[in-house]
Amino acid sequence: MKALVVHQFGDTPNMQIETRHIPEIKPGYSLVKMHAATVNPLSHLIRSGVIPQAQPPLVLSNDGSGIVEKSQRFAEGTRVAIYGGGQLGITEDGLQQQWVLVEDKRLIELPTDFDLDEGAALPINYVTAYQALTRIGQVKVGQKVLISGASGSVGHALIQTAIALGAIPIAIVSTPEKVDRAQRSGAQIVIDLSTQDLLQTVLDVTQGQGADLAFDPVGGALLGQLLKALRPRGALVSIGFLGGITGSFDLPDLVIHEKQVLGYDAWMETDADVEHAFTALTQFIAEGHLKPSIDSCFPLEQYDAAYKRLASREATGTILLHL
Repeated sequence: MKALVVHQFGDTPNMQIETRHIPEIKPGYSLVKMHAATVNPLSHLIRSGVIPQAQPPLVLSNDGSGIVEKSQRFAEGTRVAIYGGGQLGITEDGLQQQWVLVEDKRLIELPTDFDLDEGAALPINYVTAYQALTRIGQVKVGQKVLISGASGSVGHALIQTAIALGAIPIAIVSTPEKVDRAQRSGAQIVIDLSTQDLLQTVLDVTQGQGADLAFDPVGGALLGQLLKALRPRGALVSIGFLGGITGSFDLPDLVIHEKQVLGYDAWMETDADVEHAFTALTQFIAEGHLKPSIDSCFPLEQYDAAYKRLASREATGTILLHL
């Protein structure tokens, strides 16, 4: 089988397609013929050498989709999405290879009519969205939630999951071109930072109260602006830092209005957390609430073009490698 292996991390990572043996089945695991694996920000951070837990040589990607070939738990031919958690593609070989041996607990059975490309984009984006909204943010029905980076994969998942949970998303994008994307994700209120002031617009659409919660995959300078736009005792959940690894905020605003800044990391999820999220997401899928967003698909041999697309920051959805 073919496997895409990173042999050296850094600014110009050394990646090569190699031939490897198909893994042998063992108890508690399923052999999956991969359909697609994601090319996501985490994979890029790992190959750049930013994540100390990861060491080369390594096969990247911690989510994807495929079809079960051998398993004691799943029937042959079962279509599955794969959630790699904090191991696959990080401390263990991941999914950018044609066959993988995966622990059964990491597999989400997909409906027979669910598109496998969309299935590949489902696991990390929607587990992140669901857990950030519920476990960390403790969102309630009717609450108004700010979602930055709303045209990206995580932003798209946050919008759809917030709606499924009964919350009201206020999407935040950086350019006019991304407004339509956020609206198609389901957001009825979209703030374009290139033409609108974030704080004033949030106050306008919340009758001067501020938002209840904010979910921020972007980070950097935007973090402080989001915190400012929250109501007293509101909370900001920081999910990522694509826009910068440092952020600042107004301490008097934080203290006087008893606001909170919380972090979310998918690596911290327990098996019980993930099982709970899978159960909820499966129900949302069955009800038609969740439809992952695909930006582009590349054959394995064009992996360099896929990573260039990721680095361009122009993608409006998940980038996939077809295997």
